[in-house]
Amino acid sequence: MRNKMVFSLCLTVVTSLLFACGSENLEKDVKATFVGTIEEIHSSGTAYVSEIEANDNKLSGTVEIDLPENVEETIHVGDKVIVGYDGTTMEVAPVGISTITIEKVK
Repeated sequence: MRNKMVFSLCLTVVTSLLFACGSENLEKDVKATFVGTIEEIHSSGTAYVSEIEANDNKLSGTVEIDLPENVEETIHVGDKVIVGYDGTTMEVAPVGISTITIEKVK
């Protein structure tokens, strides 16, 4: 009886660990991109980008993006950037997105 309880407990722990560390892709996929110019950078980790060219989406005007950590050191106001995001937009003014990638265009 005791062996069955220990076996059950071990099986439960192993199953829980496998489930928690499963093969689910935790990285977000870029589903849409646009090219724009950085207009403002805020200390809160966001920036306003004037959208110039949308790729497969209907963005227009100014877009608020999240900046990854330490990107403020490489991206400055006036820089042209390619922004990748998950394809969803927040219905606020200016339009908000969840930024996945941001690259400076040379």
